[in-house]
Amino acid sequence: MKSLAPLLIFLAFFAAAASAQSPSAPTGGDVLAKVGDKEITRDMLDNIIATIPEENRVPFLTPDGRKKILDEVVSFTLFAQSAMKEGMDKEPAIKTRLEYVQTEYLAKEYFRRKAEKSATVTEQELKDYYKDHLAEFKPPEEVNARHILVKTEAQANKLLQEIKSGADFGELARKHSIDPAGAKGGKLQLPNGSDWLPKGTFEKGFEYELFKVPKGSVGGPVKSQFGWHLLKVEDRRQPEIPSFVQVRGLIRNRLQDQKFSELHRKLTEETKKSVPVVMK
Repeated sequence: MKSLAPLLIFLAFFAAAASAQSPSAPTGGDVLAKVGDKEITRDMLDNIIATIPEENRVPFLTPDGRKKILDEVVSFTLFAQSAMKEGMDKEPAIKTRLEYVQTEYLAKEYFRRKAEKSATVTEQELKDYYKDHLAEFKPPEEVNARHILVKTEAQANKLLQEIKSGADFGELARKHSIDPAGAKGGKLQLPNGSDWLPKGTFEKGFEYELFKVPKGSVGGPVKSQFGWHLLKVEDRRQPEIPSFVQVRGLIRNRLQDQKFSELHRKLTEETKKSVPVVMK
């Protein structure tokens, strides 16, 4: 069973709205439970399920899922009625919050229905965006590299001369590097263990020098906040641009956000023509 978080968000609204309903007025369908004078009907449960995002809804369509929802509705109704008996719904701060919860829910539902009609993203729009923005999806260049970190420039230059004379870079890293990577011959790796390091991984000055080093060559010394580095680039590559299928979801989210933003602006302007707004 997936998390009840989406359901609980709606039930918070359900509980907040309970005070505005007649305590004994059923909303239609078979009565599944009765909490005080409040009847919880099959139609109410169906309406609640319908508000759960479609991608999270399937687990709640089973008998067990519906039972879990019903149990939550009963609990919220109990709490809401107990709160009203204590007069909490009459407190100014709570009255304001209840009104706002209802306003927020209605606003979101209004926007959702408008978006369904005018803010959908077509498959052709997705493909056109991919075609027109290929450069955005180009991955950064990557290198496979080692480094030796020592405290002084003089020590770094001494080791550089040894490397130029034929000493093994990895062995020198094991003996002299003060970086933990020295135990692995100075191998630079990402936190996930990957040996391929994309541009954007390191501090700018260090990275600039690292990506200047030709494949198979040694560069440095390079100073950083940690000391002095010798750099060896063992290999470099330019990853391929991901296929449309690989980035389709990303593109859809990007275009959907753009359409939502434009629709929000448009609806705000239109509704202000019929509903006066005065800012004080």
